[in-house]
Amino acid sequence: MEHSNYTEAAKRVKKLKNFYNSIPVYIVVCLAYFAFCAGLFDDGAISSYIPWWSPVIMASCWGMGLLIYYFYITRGSKIEYKYKKWEQRKIKEYLEQEEEKSSSINNWD
Repeated sequence: MEHSNYTEAAKRVKKLKNFYNSIPVYIVVCLAYFAFCAGLFDDGAISSYIPWWSPVIMASCWGMGLLIYYFYITRGSKIEYKYKKWEQRKIKEYLEQEEEKSSSINNWD
């Protein structure tokens, strides 16, 4: 039991570390993209064709993904527990349906 708790804690720490490592990457890539869209690298030759909302959408969507990932890391065990319960209920439901089908087929014999 103690070993299991340790491995679970180690997995959570690894996920949290990956999250913390992804934040600087997010910042650097967003800043570079904003600079590119502002025309700092090509004097506006290519970036003039990029819509103004493109960097906003990119940063927002990636940020939302990071936020969802953070909530998954911090509250993921609760979500996984509920998901496993749902999965077990569905398996039981499908097994019962198959059992009903097979029993109704056997009643015709």
